Amino acid sequence: MPTSKLLSPILDRETETDRTRFHRGEWTLVRCRETGIVFLPNPPAYSELEEALAWETTARLERQRRQRDEPVLSRVSSAAKYLKRTLLARRNKMASLAVAEAAGSPRSAALTVMDIGCGSGELLVDICRALGDRGFRVAPIGIEVSRAIAGQARANLQEVGGTVLQSNAFDAVASLDRNSVQIIVMQSFLEHERHPLRLLKSLGERLSPNGAIVIKVPNFDCWNRVVRGNRWCGFRYPDHVNYFTPTTLGTLAAQAGFVVSRQTLADRFPTSDNMYAVLRKAA
Repeated sequence: MPTSKLLSPILDRETETDRTRFHRGEWTLVRCRETGIVFLPNPPAYSELEEALAWETTARLERQRRQRDEPVLSRVSSAAKYLKRTLLARRNKMASLAVAEAAGSPRSAALTVMDIGCGSGELLVDICRALGDRGFRVAPIGIEVSRAIAGQARANLQEVGGTVLQSNAFDAVASLDRNSVQIIVMQSFLEHERHPLRLLKSLGERLSPNGAIVIKVPNFDCWNRVVRGNRWCGFRYPDHVNYFTPTTLGTLAAQAGFVVSRQTLADRFPTSDNMYAVLRKAA
């Protein structure tokens, strides 16, 4: 395979890479020889994610592509998602993890909870309600790059007194005070971030000493990806930039000054397309 030196997203320096067999159109993924991280070397600019390549646009196009190329599987997948939303409507693992990590925080001051890539704000509302039921006062902050979806988030977060910053994650996080955030959640976000190491380092400066970061990302090591190859549902071009495994996510955390404080087998079960992790600052 052709090799070249490219900027590794989890080391933030150039490393030797190999082209992979995973591609679509002009987009071809590469693998870092040093760490094993698979990534897109030419991701779109942040400005493109606000409207032209906003999540709602790329999600619609991807849904149409799957309906066209794999109509039967697309219908089965849609039915399964509908049943999950219907039967398990109030079960949200991200919310449960965030609430569990906040349990030991003092109730004497407001607990700042930040959702990066907050979408229309439902997850943040769920977290605020659950923490409120446990006696916490919560100051929620949502960050969303899409202009249209940020507007929806503002409307949804009004009931819990939330603030929404319509911006890329870097600029929004840089505007916050140091040590001011207790819980940070990133649900299906870090795979979109072209500079994840730089972002995690910046988050480390804003996170309180006993704070935690809760993450959900696609698992490149899952069995479904191995079986389905280039047709795996986790491939999203060009808005999925990083394809993490439990190992490469741990490497990223260590490089940024964090430790993975939780990632059980249930959090990275090989039959699931997604994995979860909780990061805390290294001692």
